[in-house]
Amino acid sequence: MSEKLIKAKIALDRGKYWMSYLNFFILIFIATSSIKEYPQLSFIQGRYWLLLLLLLSLISIAVLGYLDLKVFSTYQKEVEIMSRINPVQQKLLGNQKEILERLERLEKHA
Repeated sequence: MSEKLIKAKIALDRGKYWMSYLNFFILIFIATSSIKEYPQLSFIQGRYWLLLLLLLSLISIAVLGYLDLKVFSTYQKEVEIMSRINPVQQKLLGNQKEILERLERLEKHA
């Protein structure tokens, strides 16, 4: 039963990621459509602004993602923390450490 719940949660989480992309594109469309309502922004008329705003947003997201991965290393730290609290990962690391210690002892005796 718990495995089915976990699989359902994983499926919902993956769906949430895809819905966030759809939400982003809808937000860009609404933003550019509502520009027509403001006389101060009358110079931003036309369909090309939708593409320009979309392109600028995607470039901004890519730059922020690059900074997150390469400069701030948030993703690497997050994965490291998640692996520390994952019991299966801890068991694997413990087994690896034990194997390396045994190999070291065997090399000393050989």
